[in-house]
Amino acid sequence: MSAPRTRKRLPWSVMAFMAVLGLVIALNAVHVVGGLLLAKTVRRTVAEEGVVTIGSSGEAVFLRRELILVTPQAGVWHPKVVKGEKVPAGTNVGEVLNPKLLDRARQLQEKARGEKTAWESELQARQHRLDQTLIQVNEKIQLLLAELKSGGPQQQTAPVQAQNDKLQVLLRQRGRLLTEKEQLNQEAAGGGQWRQTETEAKELMALATTPVVTPLAGRFEVSLDGYEDAFDPLEYKVALTALTPSSPLKPAPASAGDYVDSGRAVGKIIQEEPTFARVSFQERVDLLALDDRVDLCLRATQVQLSAKVVALAHQESESVAVLKLINAPPELSSVREAEAEVIYQQVRGTVVPEKSLTYQDGQEGVYRWHQGKWSFTPVRVLAVDKGQAVVSGLKPGAEIAVGLRF
Repeated sequence: MSAPRTRKRLPWSVMAFMAVLGLVIALNAVHVVGGLLLAKTVRRTVAEEGVVTIGSSGEAVFLRRELILVTPQAGVWHPKVVKGEKVPAGTNVGEVLNPKLLDRARQLQEKARGEKTAWESELQARQHRLDQTLIQVNEKIQLLLAELKSGGPQQQTAPVQAQNDKLQVLLRQRGRLLTEKEQLNQEAAGGGQWRQTETEAKELMALATTPVVTPLAGRFEVSLDGYEDAFDPLEYKVALTALTPSSPLKPAPASAGDYVDSGRAVGKIIQEEPTFARVSFQERVDLLALDDRVDLCLRATQVQLSAKVVALAHQESESVAVLKLINAPPELSSVREAEAEVIYQQVRGTVVPEKSLTYQDGQEGVYRWHQGKWSFTPVRVLAVDKGQAVVSGLKPGAEIAVGLRF
């Protein structure tokens, strides 16, 4: 019986080497598979050419020269312009009417119209009668002249004399008629009693109507908020301190047909140019400086206005800026307060998501898909705002990873 053969074991060093080799092979396989899986599942985007705006949000109060218009006396308010209408200086924006005087004036106007109608009717009738009489007299004169010419020298003296006498009578009658016609024309030009009545009606109407005239050019508005007397455009730096508007006038501005006492507000005139915006920031905005040109964007309407920084004040954790608008659109005249953003820098370049930025070996960059794999590309960040970054060192059109970390 032969002895059993014993299995020879590999040396421990060989076994350890094979174990490490197997582990390396497994890790490489996991890395390759993971890399392939990562390359397919990572969120990616394309870098594009664009602009990133840098600004700060704040509360804007719009300020300009404004004039409250009040009634000079009691009566019924009758506006002649509408809300938002642009008017030059000297415009009659409305009238205060005295009801009693106005009623009397209208009665006189009606009386004058009646007198004028009766006078014109009588005048036309007299002119018609006079014209008809003149026609008849002229016809008789022409007939007598024709008879005298046709008679010849053989006519008896007595009949000829009678015809001449009759002709002279007709000529004197025509003269009187022509004089009467001239007097009638003068009477028509001068008018009758109705003109005096009409003059009295106009004078009474003037007493019954008191105009409200604006000495300032601008837009007519009917709402008051208390800021009308809180700002002087010539002293715009004062707006850096907290504004203390007076309470809106009570009662509110009068509407058409309201009976108003003397001194009642009926609206205001807003001088559109210049218009200022006082913007208060809940952070210190050190990037703003005097004389900077900025854009003021109103969040509610997305209206963007060009402006210049004319006054600026910084505190530890907040800033206040007074901006002078380069131009003020008409719709801004009805806006007093608004949430706004002051844009003080715009940077153009290649725009990438802020989340795509990462660090590797102390360098900031992005992972770019290149030749079938992700490779780190260093970039220089020029500006960051609202989750977007403008970078240099990367061309538009490059496919980059978002949120990828190795």
